[in-house]
Amino acid sequence: MELIKKNIHTNREKCRSNLQITLDNDINIPDIKPDVEMIVREQGEIKVQDIKVSNGRVSIKGELIVNILYIAEQEDNKVQHMVGNISFNENVNMSDTCDGDAVNVKWELDDLTADIINSRKISVKSILNLIVCADEIIDEEAAVEVCGDINTEQLYKEIDITELALNKKDIYRIKDEIILTSGRDSIQDILFSDVVLEETDIRISESQLNLRGNLRLFILYTGAGNGRVNAYEANVGFSGAIDCNGCDESMIPKVEICIQDKEIQVKEDEDGEDRIIDIEAVLGIDIKVHREEKVKMLEDMYTISGVVTPVFKSTCFNNLIMKNNSKARINEHIVMEEIYPPILQVCNTIGNVRIDEKNIVSGGIEVEGIIEVKLLYFTDEENYILGAYKGIVPFNYFVEVKDIHENCTYEISTNVEQINVIVIDGREIEVKATVGMDVIVFEKKECNIIVDFKEEEENAAKLLNIPGMTGYIVQKNDRLWDIAKEYSTTMELIREMNGLESDEISEGMKLLLIKEVR
Repeated sequence: MELIKKNIHTNREKCRSNLQITLDNDINIPDIKPDVEMIVREQGEIKVQDIKVSNGRVSIKGELIVNILYIAEQEDNKVQHMVGNISFNENVNMSDTCDGDAVNVKWELDDLTADIINSRKISVKSILNLIVCADEIIDEEAAVEVCGDINTEQLYKEIDITELALNKKDIYRIKDEIILTSGRDSIQDILFSDVVLEETDIRISESQLNLRGNLRLFILYTGAGNGRVNAYEANVGFSGAIDCNGCDESMIPKVEICIQDKEIQVKEDEDGEDRIIDIEAVLGIDIKVHREEKVKMLEDMYTISGVVTPVFKSTCFNNLIMKNNSKARINEHIVMEEIYPPILQVCNTIGNVRIDEKNIVSGGIEVEGIIEVKLLYFTDEENYILGAYKGIVPFNYFVEVKDIHENCTYEISTNVEQINVIVIDGREIEVKATVGMDVIVFEKKECNIIVDFKEEEENAAKLLNIPGMTGYIVQKNDRLWDIAKEYSTTMELIREMNGLESDEISEGMKLLLIKEVR
């Protein structure tokens, strides 16, 4: 007799840790830059350079890169830009981690501030939240059939399982050129730049992942010849594919994309003017592809001879309840405080979304969060042509999940897909934003699987004590299978002897049981 087994491949979250650290350092103004009079905007980005996993500990090395736009003290070259960095090396205690575990690190940057210490030094402070998650890949060998013994009674069950078909990290490179529109000053120096990923669309097809989206490029620059400060925005659309061998369109992708690296350079056009913006970006792509399957596996087995006993193992499988991309549309009015100069023209808007609370409730998930709105704008004040404002827009959103319950696990990935600002007057604005929410929900199914069998002589002795014919009254929750196994007979023989048309039995029913010996 032999067990035919099926390998079930899935992943589980092994452990998770949230670490909050304070980054605090002074950054000197580079010697080639003029003295600072006022900071207009500070912007931070975390780059994780190295992750090392050892038994019980994860070491994370990286740096905070800070871009600072400021007003200089000199009358000429009033608007300036500088870059500084703060390095960090943190150890996260995660007792369940082992060498070789796959660890994902996500980060959130809160309360980034830059304050002037003196004309040549700036103090930078921020709170960095690191979310560290270690996954483990689980391979379970579950018996699905018995072969080689016609005297073995077999009971089967069907369960819904979501297997992990693919788990990989990849990159996608974007390279494009943007030509300044006519009427725009050619570029002398780029003072400030930003690239934002928007409107991404992910679809799985035969052996590949198709991705499409948009890069929104913003530059603030001085015009050649006149030194005038200009703002320019452009969209760079992209589409392409990532190899995903073995996948097809029936599978469910869970993909996270971020801008891993970017570079912006200025080139001359055919007339020798600096009017071409060359942009290169590297997207980091974390891909998990799930496959839903209804698996028929062996639930129980026995032989009439009574010498074979199955070996069970308790395990847990993922079952996908929902995968959905939903959108929260937000509309809010903001009135800026008097300390900010009034808006003449908005030149750039950035929105960063942060979830503060998420809870499973009846019928879905309640999400509470904020959009941090950052404006860069021109003012009509004589001394300060640029102004910046940072405001908060709260939102609530309900993600409908029909069959969710407290024991479910879920992931919500968010991004600001679109954000627009309408100026009502100099200090009042209307913010319209669309927040994309990529939600995946799993139910953990505990299950006993058969992994082996053993022969036990005591079962053969027990068989001898079972009477050849027995009258039995069906008890509550009895199954025909359990009765047949207990009295060394078969469901087929019980049905035949008692004129049953199916395996359904009810409490109080009287059955005639005849032991079958082979």
